Formats: sequence, C-alpha cells, structure tokens
Amino acid sequence: MGNIVGIHLGLTFSAVAQLDDTGRAVIVHNLDGENRTPSVVSIESENDIWVGTEAKKNLGLGDKNVLGRFKREMGTDKKYVTDYGDFSPKDLSALVLTKLKNDTEAKIGEIDSAVVTVPANFTNDARQDTLDAAELAGLKVSHIINEPTAAALYYAKESGENLSEPICVFDLGGGTFDVSIIQVNDNEVEVISTEGVAHLGGTDFDEKLQDLVIKKFKDEKNKTI
Repeated sequence: MGNIVGIHLGLTFSAVAQLDDTGRAVIVHNLDGENRTPSVVSIESENDIWVGTEAKKNLGLGDKNVLGRFKREMGTDKKYVTDYGDFSPKDLSALVLTKLKNDTEAKIGEIDSAVVTVPANFTNDARQDTLDAAELAGLKVSHIINEPTAAALYYAKESGENLSEPICVFDLGGGTFDVSIIQVNDNEVEVISTEGVAHLGGTDFDEKLQDLVIKKFKDEKNKTI
C-alpha cells in the first residue's frame, strides 16, 4: 500500500501522521524531535530558509523576513515582501510542507501519497492553493478533506460503533473558529452546513490578552511600552 500520510497544514502548527500496524493514527515526529512543526518561515537569504521552531523564535519581533499565520490568506493575492523577494501564502505553505515532507521521509521513507486537511469554510481558491503548495513541495495529494470531516471520521472509528446520526463539530484553531453540522453514516461523512469566523482563534486571543496587559500596565504605572 506504500507510505500514506495525513497532513494537517495549520495556521500556527502543522503535523504529519500515519496509520500504525493496528490501524491507529500516530504522529510522525520531525527531525527536531517534535510532534508538531510551527508554521513559521524565516527567510535568512535567497538560499537559506528556516522553517519551524528556530524560525518561530523571531516571530512577532517586527522582522519582515519572519513570516507566520499566512494560512488565513490562502486563496488571495496577498504578497509578503521580504528583503529577499516577495512570497505568496501558497509559496510559504509550500516551504512548510517541504519541511514536513523531508523530515517525514527521513523517518519512514518516501511518501507515496498524502491526505491534507483544510478548514471547512476554505474557498475553492484556497483549496486549490493548498493543492498547488503540496505540488510545489513534491507531494502527491490523493485527497483534500475538511478538518471537521476528519474529526468525525476519527470519532466514528474510535467509538467502535456504526454511527448514523448528525454531529456538531466545534473547531477552535489557531486562527479560526468554525462550527460544522455533519451527517455520519458508517464511514460516509456529509457536511450539511458550516459557518465560522476567519479571525477568531488562539492567535487573536493572544493578541487581545497582550493588548489588555499592556493597557493595564500603562494605566497603573503611567508608563509607555
């Protein structure tokens, strides 16, 4: 059957998993020994690009060559301007996927095909950008699957029952908050309806908390930051 992996290309972190001999999904650790890889890219020069934890250390420090949270812009014409060229969200996603691919293949051998998850409310353009990014990374994608659908399939499998019922899936991620109503019939999953807020996730909570702490510090100490 070859090496088939599942890839979560996330806003803040990405991960790779495969099925073990018992049919259970297990995370493939990256070469840094981590079970997830920060979705951050640091452009050090035209020929020197870092992806992951080392790149993340400088995120948020005002360095325009350190880029993250670009998944939100998939399917758009946004360009990230750096000292070493302009990058689209698709370009940056391809760099993250390339690290995931290279690290995974160093552990398990060549990847034959991949299943990649995307938010349920991703536009067709965003889905196509995801496919294009995977192709740029040298991955052969057999399926793109909605994240709540993947969650429902896992739930159905782990329950050990033949489910035939509607399920509500709450997906609170690093950048978005989505709610999906899905119908599960055994291994068939149909998304009936999905809705969400594109800018309401862990990243937004962090920023609001930081703003609140800064404001309170200014108010109480009569100082500026």
